[in-house]
Amino acid sequence: MAEQPSDAATGAENQQQASMTVQHVFLKDASFEAPGALGLDGAEGQPDMNLNLSQRVNTLEDGRYEVILTVTVTAKQGDRTAFIAEVHYAGIFQLVGFSEQQLPYVINVLCPNLLFPYARTQVGQMIAAGGFVAPPLQPINFEQIYAQRMQQAQQGQGQAPNGAAE
Repeated sequence: MAEQPSDAATGAENQQQASMTVQHVFLKDASFEAPGALGLDGAEGQPDMNLNLSQRVNTLEDGRYEVILTVTVTAKQGDRTAFIAEVHYAGIFQLVGFSEQQLPYVINVLCPNLLFPYARTQVGQMIAAGGFVAPPLQPINFEQIYAQRMQQAQQGQGQAPNGAAE
């Protein structure tokens, strides 16, 4: 007689089936502007650098998601903008077997972790090609950012449903 698997064994089997497949990583858009470069010839000191990150997710068919990570670096010398470099790096990820609680973590932490090194390299190359010294863009802790957003969501409205960030 065949034995029926226990609930614990079935849960472990389902968890083993969860997988993230990177189908495509690509540069979706890039721009570089140096509106105040000519006026900075005699400027003293290093410009102030500001790094902004954002992310957009498009749900595709068959458990596939397009995750677009936007990295914007703005450099200002006083009140003049030296340059603005912006890169939209995207990936198509097939996410199979993740629970509703796990999926936001995968999309908001694992996917941007994979995309950021590509975006960082592209931003650095654009800044250097624009005639500026590229700032060292340090690795980003997307897990910490996600945890902070979840904490803010819980404080703002009691508790986010199913651990999803809004």
